Amino acid sequence: MTSNKSAKEILGNPEYRAISFGGYRGKNREEQPSIPQLKEDLKIMSAMGIKILRTYNLQLPHALNVLKAIRELKQEDASFEMYVMLGAWMDCFGAWTNEQPDHSRESEENNTSEIEKAVRYANEFPDIVKIIAVGNEAMV
Repeated sequence: MTSNKSAKEILGNPEYRAISFGGYRGKNREEQPSIPQLKEDLKIMSAMGIKILRTYNLQLPHALNVLKAIRELKQEDASFEMYVMLGAWMDCFGAWTNEQPDHSRESEENNTSEIEKAVRYANEFPDIVKIIAVGNEAMV
């Protein structure tokens, strides 16, 4: 059985390879992968030595389904070890709309929802979620 590791124990540890993950199979994010499909992907990545996944947003069910799939795999096999860095996607006002984006203002509704979901998922899956990355895509 694997122990519950802290972020300090896994970050920067060469035994804990990480990868950014979006398990989409179609040409757009509207086609969400199923939990069985995600479990298949996770098993493949685990066999490759991947133990940390990075997701990018919580707007769609993908990240939550990844967490559920990991939980199921851990219940099926106590030696299965995988952790998640949840990404909370931050938007400026008017992003992804027909409006002119205003980079001096935030998209309060979207950003609040992302933060609330990140906190909720981290509390619901504390053995899996080890890091929350907020708005790193807005920093580049």
